[in-house]
Amino acid sequence: MRRWLNRPPGDFAPPATLIVPCRGIDPGLEANLRAYFEQDYPDFQILLVTGEEEDRCTGILRQVKVKYPDRKGRILLAGKAEQRGQKVHNLLHAIGHLRTQDRVLAFGDSDIRPSKLWLRHLIDPLQDQKVGISTGFRWYLPQRRHFASLLRSVWNAGSASLMRDTDCYFAWGGAMALRRELFRTCKIEDRWASTLSDDFTISQAVHEHGLIIRFQPHCLSFSHEDCTFNQLLNWSARQLSITRIYHPRLWTMAFLSQLLFSLTVWGGALVLLWHLWSTALVMNGRHWTLAAIVVAVYVLSCVKGWIRIRALLTLFPHHRPALQKSLLAYVCWGPLASLVSLAGLFRSLAGREIRWRGIRYRMVSPEKTLVLK
Repeated sequence: MRRWLNRPPGDFAPPATLIVPCRGIDPGLEANLRAYFEQDYPDFQILLVTGEEEDRCTGILRQVKVKYPDRKGRILLAGKAEQRGQKVHNLLHAIGHLRTQDRVLAFGDSDIRPSKLWLRHLIDPLQDQKVGISTGFRWYLPQRRHFASLLRSVWNAGSASLMRDTDCYFAWGGAMALRRELFRTCKIEDRWASTLSDDFTISQAVHEHGLIIRFQPHCLSFSHEDCTFNQLLNWSARQLSITRIYHPRLWTMAFLSQLLFSLTVWGGALVLLWHLWSTALVMNGRHWTLAAIVVAVYVLSCVKGWIRIRALLTLFPHHRPALQKSLLAYVCWGPLASLVSLAGLFRSLAGREIRWRGIRYRMVSPEKTLVLK
């Protein structure tokens, strides 16, 4: 993060199309969309694409677009998806409305609020022919600092640690860009034909072509929203269910690491409490050793959380007041986030059906998705 602090985007800025799929009304949707229209980029068009005219977001899309008459943009209606995820369906529909001169495709989510130079930073690495996809990530910024909202932010922050500027496991679909030529070479339209996950699918295709996925720290964007505890559990379980189908190796790594961490911290703490209760607070050598292990692992977890939040504050000082209010949670809530992970990991084993933005899907395989009523 320090290396990137004062690094401006380069001069590489080919004509591009930015596609933003929308469904329903995200918290702060209008402000999020305005941030896309206000990007500092010389030549790009925005395609806002949703499923149907009746979608609740359509009115807001039109309100925002009319405020920027000089910005090239269109609102597209993709219709209902029948054999793939609605988001992927929207993206495929938008691909048919590219301009002749476009050399880069960029994708953003409607629930993040990118900075003004977000698109420049996102596209800049693509001048390196070794880079297949440039990607950012999301950081949840709770508005009311409810317990569930803070815990979701802490949980998601752990996933942010997977992103790196050498080669990432995957690109995040809410902030990614690739060259148009590569999109055709990898036959992404064919790969998306019956899939649910846009980002895992395109990431696999790029890696198969021997190219890397590069994380752009400046493209880490903030979602200004809260959630309930039930929404947190359902959301995390959905993320992990998709990961189990589309990236089983990454899911296995997550399962083993979270299981080991929780058994050490929570299991060790329970053993110690049971022993203290049953022996009137008498500790022997083995239990002192166990206590030292539990404390050491927890302290290392806190150190990791501290490093992560310091890195974020280094690059995004304008969010310092909001982030510092939740500093204790980001540093100390690692064990709670691990329990959320374990709950989601075990739920992801229960089946292949998920609900995403009001639509139920069954993931038959990475190449086949059933849209359920």
